[in-house]
Amino acid sequence: MQGERANNTWVKSQNLNLVLNLIWESSLVSRAEISKKTGLSRSTVSQLVSDLIQTGVIEETGSGDSIGGRRPILLQIKPEGRRICAVHVDDGGQIHAIVEDLLGNALNQSSAFVTEAGELLPTLKVMINDLLENDLERVACIVLALPGIISGDGRILSAVNLGWKDVPIGPELAINFAVPIFAENATGLAAFGELTARGLESRNLIYLRIGSAVGAGIVTYNQLHQGLRGSEAEIGHMVIDIKGKLCKCGRRGCLETKVSRAAVYQTVKDSLNSMGSELAQINGANVFEWLVGQDAEERPLVREILTTIAQNVAVGIINVLNVIGTDSIVIQSKLCDSKTFWQVLNETVANEVLPFAQGGFELLRSILGETAILKGATAYGRRHFFEQSRFSIEDYE
Repeated sequence: MQGERANNTWVKSQNLNLVLNLIWESSLVSRAEISKKTGLSRSTVSQLVSDLIQTGVIEETGSGDSIGGRRPILLQIKPEGRRICAVHVDDGGQIHAIVEDLLGNALNQSSAFVTEAGELLPTLKVMINDLLENDLERVACIVLALPGIISGDGRILSAVNLGWKDVPIGPELAINFAVPIFAENATGLAAFGELTARGLESRNLIYLRIGSAVGAGIVTYNQLHQGLRGSEAEIGHMVIDIKGKLCKCGRRGCLETKVSRAAVYQTVKDSLNSMGSELAQINGANVFEWLVGQDAEERPLVREILTTIAQNVAVGIINVLNVIGTDSIVIQSKLCDSKTFWQVLNETVANEVLPFAQGGFELLRSILGETAILKGATAYGRRHFFEQSRFSIEDYE
């Protein structure tokens, strides 16, 4: 009997999730339509819908068009039925967090700053608790967008730009908050955000962020690629010059040593060392903006610097394309506002990449910008809730 009950519980949980996901994808749908699309009997659908209404994640709303007989009652996701909490810890120790409802409406947000790894866990505990207002009943999940290499259980194994190693964030938070907790590399979640925003269903996408650090994320067929050993898409630490400058990761000639803000600032500084008055206006935080603001056609030196940066970025993209063969490469960087950078990047990649056996690829500018990480994190949490949540039969007994 126990085995039969366990099997029935599993089947019901699967069917509940199937119906919930269909309502999410459809926005508005009737019980009859759910029965037709899922192949489940009308009586089964009626019971499943009743159970989902009881959990507070869906609701009835108005009537649809009649196709003979009574007008059907429509169902939709109840926005306030569950909440998604997303937290982003960046490469400088800044923390940004947001809580959204099931339809992506922002409910609450907060920010903080830490300088040491030991400050991170207590800060996150307080932030999350305050954001959720001590109400865990309606929390679908917490998604952590973390820097560096993240283990399967949510540890920051290595965040080289912060100098952090083996920081057990996920396991510790799981003790305090009895809800599903997902911890992923922040740039990977940004890739998920760009894919979701573009509606590129069942497509492959690589996201490349070029700023103070160089990060990347890969999404294949709506799944975030996490790497075979938990290290995903470390394109910034792809060695493109084995005798190049020493990187923070301990290797030489990484892409990050060529195109990050600090690296480009050093290049600009070396190039403008005879122009002290102009150099005084530039620093590592605004060097990209300065380059983009110059007239590259009128200033050969600026054009040369932008061309070199674009060619180095192109090398990284070409290597990835030749190995993975993705459909889309999304780039988030202030450099993309430069006509010279964008033109040289596209031309270099097009001329040097190996031909695809089928189809092609496209280079795209980010449409989410700095918001990509948190938007990707909440989208990741919502997709997991609607597609993979498992409801307990005890909830309805």
